[in-house]
Amino acid sequence: MQRTERRDRVALDEAYDFYRQTVNDGSTQDLHRLANSLKTVCSALSAAEAGELELTYRLWAKIRQALFDKLLTAFPAYVVAITPDGSALTAKSNLPDGCTIELHPEGLRRDDDVFHMAIEELHPLTRSRLNKVWMERGPVTRKEDFDHMVECGDGVCSFGPNTFVVGGDVLAQEAQSGRQRAYQDYWRLYWQSYCSPSSREKQYLTRQMASLEAVWGNLHY
Repeated sequence: MQRTERRDRVALDEAYDFYRQTVNDGSTQDLHRLANSLKTVCSALSAAEAGELELTYRLWAKIRQALFDKLLTAFPAYVVAITPDGSALTAKSNLPDGCTIELHPEGLRRDDDVFHMAIEELHPLTRSRLNKVWMERGPVTRKEDFDHMVECGDGVCSFGPNTFVVGGDVLAQEAQSGRQRAYQDYWRLYWQSYCSPSSREKQYLTRQMASLEAVWGNLHY
């Protein structure tokens, strides 16, 4: 995540705004903004798991799911299905529980433009459509494969993913207050690094600063 160039980084509050205004309310054609927003949310969740950031994890995980679902269903991609033992599944076979979907969106070229999601976390209809494509054509997906996702049976219809996430006020507040804390932490680390005579400590502090910017974008201003 930290290899993303500074000019391309999306802060967590910006990623949430992008989700709320674009992904949740309608379609998006901005592949790079979507991908960078997803990277930021993934970085934030990783930091939360490591105890480096306080977030309402389950709510931000829903944002990650919504962004991943939009990336999978709205843009062409190459899909790799990975089993729990790390091996790749053969195309044109069912995608089983326990596998991880590795997504390589067409049009992205960076080494870190690869995204992962446990298949159980996909919306059931998205998973069904993906499995159908995988069985019939293999690992290459197109937007048209996921258009008009409606499935009916026994008089009940299931529609495509509802990306609305309850708790929007909490997410917005956490993103806003988190940016303020990150800015303070960044400059504290900066001056610690500046004053330190130890090259090893400087490297450690620089990595911490980079981790903050992976979640909060450019803090050096």
